[in-house]
Amino acid sequence: MIPAKRREPAPGVFRLVLPLPFPGLDEVNAYLLTGEDGATLVDCGIWFPEAREDDHGWALLVEALEVCGVSPNDVKRLVLTHSHIDHYGMAGRVKEETGCEIVMQKEGDAELDVLRDPDRHRRELRQTYADHGVHDQDELEELTKYEDWRGFIHSVVDADRWLDGDESLEIGTRRWDLVYTPGHARSHICLFCEEEKLLISGDHLLGSITPHIDFRRGDHDPLGDFLDSLERVEKLEPRIVLPGHGRPFADGAESARSTARHHERRLGAILQVVRRQACNADHITNEIFGSTLLNFQKRLALGEALAHIHYLRLKGEIERYQNDDGDWMYKKASRRAVQEVDE
Repeated sequence: MIPAKRREPAPGVFRLVLPLPFPGLDEVNAYLLTGEDGATLVDCGIWFPEAREDDHGWALLVEALEVCGVSPNDVKRLVLTHSHIDHYGMAGRVKEETGCEIVMQKEGDAELDVLRDPDRHRRELRQTYADHGVHDQDELEELTKYEDWRGFIHSVVDADRWLDGDESLEIGTRRWDLVYTPGHARSHICLFCEEEKLLISGDHLLGSITPHIDFRRGDHDPLGDFLDSLERVEKLEPRIVLPGHGRPFADGAESARSTARHHERRLGAILQVVRRQACNADHITNEIFGSTLLNFQKRLALGEALAHIHYLRLKGEIERYQNDDGDWMYKKASRRAVQEVDE
């Protein structure tokens, strides 16, 4: 095991760097907020499926806490920025060992259904991809084989307190305002200290990569939600951002603007594709992201493309129809259709 290191980006705020088992994404940040009435942990890392010398990763979290002068018994609250496994996976073990209160935005309850019943989610995903141009059964199998993440969580544990996302927490000498930032996940929240302009951003703002925006059947508008959330955070003008992956960085407002511009460029690229010819989402994905992606990369790219396509449909920029094979085909909206949306 690599020894834990004490990282304190602000007094009483500690960054805990925890390992992940994924190529290209090998670390996640949790944050420890200390005060006289006990410690609050923000996110908690992943549960490793194999029984390792570090007890599925639990020993690494304990060591990271102890380097900061805190034992697991000092943790009174666990705040989850969202329910993705790299942030949530160890939550059941944290609850079991500490008895702490678990706090999560209320949309997390529905999101956890993906972990409660991954087989149903996988069937729905297969049907979504089949409807959008992926017909090869072997490819459908490969694209959806990574949807059962139960091995990477200790257990499915519910929040003790479900929040709206506009509450505040008093921790030590700081007041942390919860900022609801759906997009990367429906349940996503950030924590913001107005006095010091500190933002614990989870996966909403990241320094070196842009957060993945996925689309699942039944979603309203994940990309639209994300762009609205970026604007919300931009107005806060964070001085220092403490992200879910990577090192802290300055000027959160510029990061939010830069991330929004990235998605504006992608929307423009999709419009260029459908201007040339009507096509399905699988074709659009290959045009935008390339046709040589590995299966999990293709899964992420399809989800990202569908989120952008859905956003453009809601804005009246593109239209869809079903062809003789039952595929949803997308084309640039007629001027009349755009006028009807505007009206």
